[in-house]
Amino acid sequence: MRFTNTPSSSITLVAMVVLVLMTAVQPGWCQDKVFPIKGVAGVGKIVERTRDKVVIEKGGSNQNFDTNQISRVLFDGEPQALSRAKDSVGQGLLDQAMEEFAKIDAPSIKSEDIKQDYLFFRGYIAALNALRGKGDAAAASKQLLTWAKDNSTSHLFYMASEALGELAMAAGTPDQAPRYFGILASSPFIELKVKGNYLSGKALLASKKAADAKAKFDLVAQAQVSDAASLKFKKLANLASIRCDAAEGKTPQAVAALEKMVDEGDSTDAELYSELFNALGGILRAAGNNDEAILAYLKTDLLYASEPEAHAEALYQLSQLWPLIGENQRATETKSRLSKLYPTSPWLKK
Repeated sequence: MRFTNTPSSSITLVAMVVLVLMTAVQPGWCQDKVFPIKGVAGVGKIVERTRDKVVIEKGGSNQNFDTNQISRVLFDGEPQALSRAKDSVGQGLLDQAMEEFAKIDAPSIKSEDIKQDYLFFRGYIAALNALRGKGDAAAASKQLLTWAKDNSTSHLFYMASEALGELAMAAGTPDQAPRYFGILASSPFIELKVKGNYLSGKALLASKKAADAKAKFDLVAQAQVSDAASLKFKKLANLASIRCDAAEGKTPQAVAALEKMVDEGDSTDAELYSELFNALGGILRAAGNNDEAILAYLKTDLLYASEPEAHAEALYQLSQLWPLIGENQRATETKSRLSKLYPTSPWLKK
């Protein structure tokens, strides 16, 4: 049927156009999004962001999201490549995140909120790449430090602090790491407190402060938690506490305790088991049991190469151990693998 342009239809059409235009410019018609780890996303206008919460407003009412429960935040009008990069980071797809981030036209970003996120993820992605031994740790640290200085109340500040602590560890300066990890431990969230205390203890242990480290691990052990991530840190803290015992001369007890953890645990947990076998290897090597130490590190190498930091450590230790049993060729091959797989790993500089 042919449409006849009557006066009433023209008025209706004009009214619809005006409504669309008014809607488009409504100041409250904003499509910021906050995605929680669990539950439904909040959509509206973000009206507040702090270290501890993000507040989004829609229809005159506010919805609060604790930062420890946020998966990602997207701002209205942000480049799609930035949104995709954030999503890839959340899924652990670092190479994909780097590809997406490279597509962003930074000079075109006008919003201060979006610019703040862009600068954070520039440093954060660089940090993650450096921590897997494939990027410049010093450059990543510089970028994140600059960002953190200007954005100390950001909802991303805890993430930045953790990454800075990890970078300090990777740079061989573990004494600097507790000040960053301590920010997590001082948060109001039990999950971050547990993580922060565990990481602080790990840094103290690397600084050869076994007694101080054990005090941090004890705090983790005493924490009343039920979430999977915190329970994992309790296991890791128990493992690290055993390493403290070994550092204090209790080698037989430490080896027995670690072997018990190996026998009773879930061997599909790559993070835990790579740490377990590396810890066992280190204690056995210190005790002069080179053959058994090699077997422990080989398990990390052969079974848990998916954990880049632990794998790099195992390869380095193996390259040092092989010559002690007359396997010089294997030492050369292992050092070559370490260099190829993790070209910027701090283990190459030892």
